[in-house]
Amino acid sequence: MSEAEILPWEKVGEKYRKSYKRAGMLVDLDRCIGCHSCSVSCKTENEVPLGNFRMRVRYLEKPEDKQLAFAPMICMHCVDAPCLKACPSKAIRKEKDGRIYVDEGRCDLEKECIEACPYGAISINVEKEVAEKCDFCTHRTDVGMDPACVSNCPTDALVFGDLDDPESRIAKLADKKKAKAWKAEAGTNPSVLYVSHEPWMEAKANTGIQLDPKDEDVTYEQNNLKK
Repeated sequence: MSEAEILPWEKVGEKYRKSYKRAGMLVDLDRCIGCHSCSVSCKTENEVPLGNFRMRVRYLEKPEDKQLAFAPMICMHCVDAPCLKACPSKAIRKEKDGRIYVDEGRCDLEKECIEACPYGAISINVEKEVAEKCDFCTHRTDVGMDPACVSNCPTDALVFGDLDDPESRIAKLADKKKAKAWKAEAGTNPSVLYVSHEPWMEAKANTGIQLDPKDEDVTYEQNNLKK
């Protein structure tokens, strides 16, 4: 089989493996239309159980003028990750490229990681009985593919890449569009940056129920996972 015929997921050798200094994502809220393609593709790609989400799209309404914004929320893969420090079983580790990974074999369901995360990014997989969250689709990005959410975003609102490579697309866009961290005051130094993020959005993003304002149907409900 020629190299041209090799499919991306078949590129398992070191010759094809892609590495990052600091894996990260840029979320451009100016381009997000709240279609949920990212959250649906994430669930399908990673076989996330019914009721759980690794990627959540929040509908956020500004109280003063009824301004509506959409905000995709995922694990921020923080440089100073509080979940890593809080896990008593050392089931959470940081990879060389900075992404934060949950080792399912070590997870003991103590849930300290859920309490510690300021972004509400960790949930319990009730089928596997382990904590789970976004891992930037490691099985895809290791062979040069984008995460499923990025590949399926119809408006190019999500960009994955190496934040520490000044020549990468994500680094150039982050600089050009003045992307910034969500909840910067938490001091976690996230590897997910947002374009056109405003402080009022932070107060609403971790609420338990997301409503579609057009029909008041529940589009996302977060389980009460705290101890």
